[in-house]
Amino acid sequence: MKVLYVASEALPFMASGGLGDVAGSLPQALRKRLIGCRVVMPMYDGIKQELKDKML
Repeated sequence: MKVLYVASEALPFMASGGLGDVAGSLPQALRKRLIGCRVVMPMYDGIKQELKDKML
């Protein structure tokens, strides 16, 4: 199974509430169960450059 997780925020990139926590931890938990998971979120200006470099 492959999962595409789309969210407006995800830790460690950007978070302002509980959604960022879930969007950051749920994909990791799915991968531990050998489920392919990708996260898609907006490329906000506030994301640190070092994290942006890892995304591409």
